[in-house]
Amino acid sequence: MSLTDEEVEGIGLICDEFLGAIDQLDRIPEPVQPASYPDRDPGRRTDPSEDPYNVFITKCLVRGAQSGPLLGKRVGLKDNVSVRGVRMTNASRLGEHYIPNIDATVVTRLLDAGAVIIGKLNMDDFSFSGTSETSFFGAVRNPVNPDYSPGGSSSGSGAAVAAGAVDIAIGVDQGGSARTPASCCGVVSIKPTHGLVSSYGIAYMDYTIDHVCPIARSVEEVALTLQVIAGFDEKDPEWVRSDVHAERYHDLLVKSDLDISKLKVGVITECLSWKGADPEIKECFGVATKKLEELGAIVSEISIPTISLTPAIRMATLVHSTDAMFDSCGEGYWHGGEYNPQWNEFVGKAKKTMADYLPPLLKSTLILGRYLRSEYFSVYHSKAMNLRNILFEEVEQALGSYDVLVTPTNIVKPPILKDELQFSEVSRRGFMLSSNTQAFNMTGHPAITVPCGMRGGLPVGLQLIAKHWNESLLFKVARAFEKSFDWKKI
Repeated sequence: MSLTDEEVEGIGLICDEFLGAIDQLDRIPEPVQPASYPDRDPGRRTDPSEDPYNVFITKCLVRGAQSGPLLGKRVGLKDNVSVRGVRMTNASRLGEHYIPNIDATVVTRLLDAGAVIIGKLNMDDFSFSGTSETSFFGAVRNPVNPDYSPGGSSSGSGAAVAAGAVDIAIGVDQGGSARTPASCCGVVSIKPTHGLVSSYGIAYMDYTIDHVCPIARSVEEVALTLQVIAGFDEKDPEWVRSDVHAERYHDLLVKSDLDISKLKVGVITECLSWKGADPEIKECFGVATKKLEELGAIVSEISIPTISLTPAIRMATLVHSTDAMFDSCGEGYWHGGEYNPQWNEFVGKAKKTMADYLPPLLKSTLILGRYLRSEYFSVYHSKAMNLRNILFEEVEQALGSYDVLVTPTNIVKPPILKDELQFSEVSRRGFMLSSNTQAFNMTGHPAITVPCGMRGGLPVGLQLIAKHWNESLLFKVARAFEKSFDWKKI
């Protein structure tokens, strides 16, 4: 773009007028979140002797209400969830000294229900990758076998529950980041319908795929936690969506007879066909579907062709939206609800002064996003969005014929942790783990993972998918499956 001398003079005058108007914003005080639950210990870094699996980044103590359905439950939060007065690092060198000035909505709801927040949990650096090996604070170890990864990026969330360090953990899932560690560590998690749980107060990646997910040792505990944290929130960046359909998930579950006879279950064949899929996991999945049949379900194979294109759809989505999110200093220009200028300022200063410390995978994503936006005019984002709509319709059509769909949660076992990795290898390892989970971030359908067996001494997860807002059905099926056998002996 070139300017004439006349344009330069005119534009200068216009910019002065615009900036004068914008200056008025500095004279308006920012709203301050009322202090609630002031009994807060901002915490400390743990010693390896008290945290052998390196699940905590910060061990803190924030006490909630003195009554409620989660009274006394110890809760850990992925360290990209804001807790007022407790540092939030995103497991990155950039965030070592960031102290949020707000509580995420999920935090407020947990505290209102009587929970006690005892720590911020380790994760992949800015949630990029899926094995925990990118964390600035060191890799998380899988409590089932400490030589192996617990999956990621909510690595500490899955491992902390499996190790008994917390009763409940909160993960954040943009492509499998909560379901994968739950599966790898032998615990339960649900990715709710998109928009069911407010994402206000997390470090956003893309509003259309961000999901806040409870993780616990049993289906009932996950149902109870979702019952507490679900529901409409005017602060949520997704407030422009349709009505949020929250239910009393735990109450409905404990009253259910768990009869799943005649339930129609569709096995998605594309989710068994990825290159490099582990034969042992496919065999374990076969045993799990037989168990569903023993419980009276009618199990059939089904094809959802566009699932095979999910890696391309998600990658095109992620590289464009992550670059745009980072360009906006972490808040985005396109959401509703409430913004947090303090987070804007922190991200902006960090990228201006410490960009060299961004994780290599995030650097790669930003470079590729900028390239595709400037040289290809975001055409590939538009193509991906059109395919994403087709994927949604295919999943909806399948769920018109079947009550639930099933896949292995992960198609490979968690990898052995390595002290040194080329970052391209880190990317491949994490991406392979999420092959079967990514599609349902793209479509927003609820998906639960429940342990279904052990192979090679490591847990295997079964993923169940249902129509939007039908979490209650998933809990019923998962609980019936969970009660039917000891997965550790399969």
